[in-house]
Amino acid sequence: MRILDAYIYIYPVYKKIIYSLTLVSIAISLKSPIMSVLKLDIKISITSCKRDSDNYSACLKRYLEETWPQLIKGYPEINFPSLDPLYYKYGIIVFNSGEINAEVILSDTTATGLSRANFYDVRTHFLDNNFRLEIDVLVPQIIIEGEVKLNGTLGGIFRIADKAHFNVTADDVKATWDLTGRVVNDTWTVEHVRVLPTIKKLKVYFDDLFHGNKQFNDLAIIFVNEFWPALYRVMLPLTSNVWDPWLTGIVNNIFLNIPFSELFP
Repeated sequence: MRILDAYIYIYPVYKKIIYSLTLVSIAISLKSPIMSVLKLDIKISITSCKRDSDNYSACLKRYLEETWPQLIKGYPEINFPSLDPLYYKYGIIVFNSGEINAEVILSDTTATGLSRANFYDVRTHFLDNNFRLEIDVLVPQIIIEGEVKLNGTLGGIFRIADKAHFNVTADDVKATWDLTGRVVNDTWTVEHVRVLPTIKKLKVYFDDLFHGNKQFNDLAIIFVNEFWPALYRVMLPLTSNVWDPWLTGIVNNIFLNIPFSELFP
C-alpha cells in the first residue's frame, strides 16, 4: 500500500496517533535522489516524490501508475468512488446551437474503461499558493451507458421529446486532466477539474426516443454516428462545464483528507 492507503485508513480517524508513529516508529530509507520510502510499524509503505528534484514529473508519473489500480477500486471510507465503473447519478445540460437545441438529462449513467488508462506525462505548477496538476492520459476505450431524456431538436431535423436507454463507445480517448486550486493550511482544495477529451472513433446507440417509432429512431442513430464529430465539438465545452463540479467533488475526497506536504513534498 502507498500514501493514499496509509492516510485514508489512518489519517482521518487517528491523526494524533500518526504523529506519534512518525516520531517513534518510522524507519526512513532513501532509495534515490527523488524517491523516499517511509515504512510504518504497521507494514504500510509511503512513497513520495520531491518537488525540487530534477525528475519530479517522471517520479509522479511512475507513482501514479503504481497507485492507479488501487484508486480504481475506490476508497468508500472517504466517499471516493470506484472509477471503473464510474457512476454518474444525474445531470442536466442545455445546448443551444445550429446542430443541437435541446435540454439533455442524463441519469444512472456508468462509464467503464478507466482501469486501462495509460499515463504519458504528469506536471505540476505551484505559485502563490495556487497549485496545478496536469495529467496527460490515453484510454483505449470508454463505454458509457445509462438513461437519457431529450427535449428539443437534433441537427435541425429530428424533434425529440422522450426518454431512452443509450450506449456510447468511444475509442482512443486522449485528454489532459487539469486540476487547479489553492493550498491553505497544508490542504489543497481543488476548485476546478477541466477535461476536454479528443476521440478517434465514436459509436452511439439509443432505443425508443420517438415514442416507439423505430424508423425515426434508426434514422437518428445513423445521423448521429455519421456526423458525430460536428455534434461532439458543439457538446464538449458545455459538457465539460457540467463535469467540472462533479469531478471536483470526487477528487477532493482524496485531497482534503491527505496533507499537501505528504502528497507533494
